[in-house]
Amino acid sequence: MISIHILIAMLLILGTVLVPLVYFKKTKHISLLVFLLGGVGFYLSSQVLENILHRIVLQPQADGTIALQTENPWLYVIYAVAAAAIFEETARWVIFYWLQKKRPLTFRDGVAYGLGHGAIEALFVGIVSLLNFWVIAQVVTQGNAQTLAQIPQAVIDNVRSMNAGSIYLLAFERILAILIQILLTFWVWKAVKEKAPVYFLAALGLHALIDLAPALAQVGFLPPLAVEALLLVEVVALVFLTKKILKVYLKERSNHGDQSNA
Repeated sequence: MISIHILIAMLLILGTVLVPLVYFKKTKHISLLVFLLGGVGFYLSSQVLENILHRIVLQPQADGTIALQTENPWLYVIYAVAAAAIFEETARWVIFYWLQKKRPLTFRDGVAYGLGHGAIEALFVGIVSLLNFWVIAQVVTQGNAQTLAQIPQAVIDNVRSMNAGSIYLLAFERILAILIQILLTFWVWKAVKEKAPVYFLAALGLHALIDLAPALAQVGFLPPLAVEALLLVEVVALVFLTKKILKVYLKERSNHGDQSNA
């Protein structure tokens, strides 16, 4: 039964990516190239460069355990939130800076890049994780001792402890993360477009703050439900702040009827 919930959660995440992409492509004519650049930006910064740093600094063991996480959890939390913020926001800045050299940045670039970044993150962090859970759940259900022996016991215990609520909570977190990535993108977009580094620094701080709750959960300082509640509050606050810094651009788009050069 748990496998069904995992598949539904995967579809929910996938729909959260595809529906906005199709909508904004058809109605706002966002650039698929910029969407892809958003995905590339996330992949290179988070899955390649940041992972290299993690291997050097954290030195994870074969079973996934990290000494720093248990020996000095606060230092681990600080490192985790800082690394994610620096790598991902810098990738945004580099790509927007390159685009700005080619042509003026448009509002649609912010939407497209944010969607691309959020989509690939949802794929790697959400859908791939859920797919792994689904495969392991099948193995656990079948009870093949030989196959189970090849899987770390901690992973098996984790899957066995999962229920529908925890699965949909994970999907909810990924859906919130997509919105967060779009909103954070506009802070760096504004920093590059207006040559105002203060917005880039703000993006770094906001990113680190938003990642704080999940990082605290990793070291056992916060329960999952509290993390999602905090993330929801942070998203609402981020929507308000982002609308505030984009007030001029939103007003221009409204006055010009969302013209193609907006």
